[in-house]
Amino acid sequence: MDQLFAYVSIFLLVCGSANAQATQFCAYAWNEFSNCLRFVTGLYSEPSAQCCESMRTLNMKAKSGGVAPRNICQCIEDMASVYGIPFVASIIQDLPMKCNEHLSFPISNSMNCTQ
Repeated sequence: MDQLFAYVSIFLLVCGSANAQATQFCAYAWNEFSNCLRFVTGLYSEPSAQCCESMRTLNMKAKSGGVAPRNICQCIEDMASVYGIPFVASIIQDLPMKCNEHLSFPISNSMNCTQ
């Protein structure tokens, strides 16, 4: 898992030269979402309190309107795609219920962030 975070950091640095604001947003989204990686990949059977708090934080950001939901989705999708993070579909579907939070952005192995 530590190696994954190192790769993510390098990915964000490379992307940073293209669009600093988008990269900063993705760094923020990834930092929050990383608290849930062990749950959404099936390593833990329950999300941690920190994971649920991060989902609440990201959801508040998504509800702020504009392109935030799409950006959060795209950042998570990019990281999952680039690093082959194996989200477990049934577990991801349980995340909103287990954290008592209706998410305003999708999370899956095959997200469609344009909707």
